Amino acid sequence: PAPAPAPAPWTKRGVRSGRGVGEFGTADAQHVKKKRAAAVVPNAHRNSPRSKRPPQFDDLVTPQGRYPSAWATDLADIFGWDDVLEASGVGVGDGGGSDEDDAPSSSKPAAKKLLLPKRIALDGANIAWSLGTSIRSRFKCRQFPLSAGVIHALHYEPWQKKNFEVTAFLPKEYVVGTLQSLCDGGGRATLNADCVKYVGKGVWVNTHLMDLVDAGRIIMVDRGASSSATLVKASDDLTIIEYAKDRDAWICSNDQFRDHRRNKTLGFSGARDLKAFARTRRFEHGFRVAPGLDDLLLDNMRNASGWEPRIGWQAATTISGGNVPPPRPRFGDTNTKQNRNKTETDAMASVMEEFMMISDGTSISYGERSSRSATESSSNSSEEEFYDGPRTRNDNENALGGVPPFYAMPQNVLPVFFEPTPTQPMIAARKSFLHRQGWNVQTVTGG
Repeated sequence: PAPAPAPAPWTKRGVRSGRGVGEFGTADAQHVKKKRAAAVVPNAHRNSPRSKRPPQFDDLVTPQGRYPSAWATDLADIFGWDDVLEASGVGVGDGGGSDEDDAPSSSKPAAKKLLLPKRIALDGANIAWSLGTSIRSRFKCRQFPLSAGVIHALHYEPWQKKNFEVTAFLPKEYVVGTLQSLCDGGGRATLNADCVKYVGKGVWVNTHLMDLVDAGRIIMVDRGASSSATLVKASDDLTIIEYAKDRDAWICSNDQFRDHRRNKTLGFSGARDLKAFARTRRFEHGFRVAPGLDDLLLDNMRNASGWEPRIGWQAATTISGGNVPPPRPRFGDTNTKQNRNKTETDAMASVMEEFMMISDGTSISYGERSSRSATESSSNSSEEEFYDGPRTRNDNENALGGVPPFYAMPQNVLPVFFEPTPTQPMIAARKSFLHRQGWNVQTVTGG
């Protein structure tokens, strides 16, 4: 048989390109080497925080980036880190007439001031839902946004002692609106009658929150409003970010505001700037619900206090002190229901507008609003024979499912404590600061 032909020295893959297999490998290695060398640049990107602020010798180096040393002092003032405040020497040397003034300056720690003013903006909706979630996880009961969470945060005692200016931002429908969106509402069978009152035409008001609105502690945000220039729908998150940016305030929220990083109306150059702003200004929070108390002890405390729940529309009253009208019976054809629903929606909008009574840019106090609305409701009592508010799944009499209304219990029956918590970059900044000062961060294990 004839011998088999010898194979070609190179395959088609390398011949047509003008280079062999060995040459292809060498060129590829050189290309990768050049690409890696080009990736290493001595200067930072123009959007990087390092390009805007030169690093300082006393910067706090954390896995999330570099931060100024005084940032840890500001955080210590919020969270009560006494070790950081002592190491930084905040307030040392401010007083006069003491023997310490005659001591050499080298023996006293250098006094440092805070970078930002003592001003905190609370994400009221996030805090209200956070307390509802904490109580539900403990007792497996119904979950609603609770006004007690916002009140606990506004009256946080360590902040009051340090003269912090704390302001909460809440959507308007959390204060006055339908039961489905109202704090301590949910439905006709679950509303807390101790703080929720009926205005009329399906509109309710949370009196505890409205009192704080009149006191200037809560700012209501209309989510339905929009600017004609930007055509951007307003939200409480955007209002909080703008407030913190304009007033140099801190933000207390568990929301990381990822939905607004590409919003160009906030005045940031890009998503990185907003992310860096939220990382340095935003801290989180939590609630401790009945710490160290078991269910048996809580039952004994409830029985000893004599507290009786006032839950449901039958226990609620109008703002004039009258009874809430019963729900309208379910009957009639579909067209009649649709027409009535449109009429009810228009009536609810008019009642909310009349209740707020904003004229000439000045808001009337809740007491005056209540008295005027009470006069109008008494004159129109014959017109509203039935409750015409929207129906919810919490209108059923068995909505609680036999579980006690833990969400409506007062502080002396169910102790709840608000706690601000630092984020991971803040914890890392504290460790870096104490490490530079030669301190050791105490842990549970003693490490």
